[in-house]
Amino acid sequence: MSNPQKPQPSSQQSKTTQPSSLKTQWGLKTEAFLEKVMEPLDVVGSRLMGDLWRTFYLTLQDAIALSLILQVPGIIGQIILGKSFSSFDICLLENPLGVNRYACFIVVASDFLLWMVLAGRILGRFWADLSELQNSKRRKSSGSGKQ
Repeated sequence: MSNPQKPQPSSQQSKTTQPSSLKTQWGLKTEAFLEKVMEPLDVVGSRLMGDLWRTFYLTLQDAIALSLILQVPGIIGQIILGKSFSSFDICLLENPLGVNRYACFIVVASDFLLWMVLAGRILGRFWADLSELQNSKRRKSSGSGKQ
């Protein structure tokens, strides 16, 4: 009866460590690889940067995600219209009465707005962390003065 009990804890451990949405072999291997890479990276980052590591990591994660999202309008323009729009100068070269000109303006404007979102998120997170750091220094200095 001890044999049936041994497989149960190992199956419970695998359920808790692996997300239930991962069912394919590639998904499981990718998850295992990322865990092997991220764990030492997290330890090194925490030791070097302390509490700011989490903020840096989240900011970098936002930047990667938003830069991938930034590629979507250009890819859609490339697929639907067969043209790559990268600046307003290129839009002005298109036919003023054609759809491509207005599509170009939409693609370039959406790229610009996504960059603004990215910059806003990074600056907002930086500002919040900076003010939190100042507040924690004030609390430490006032707490040490009373003792």
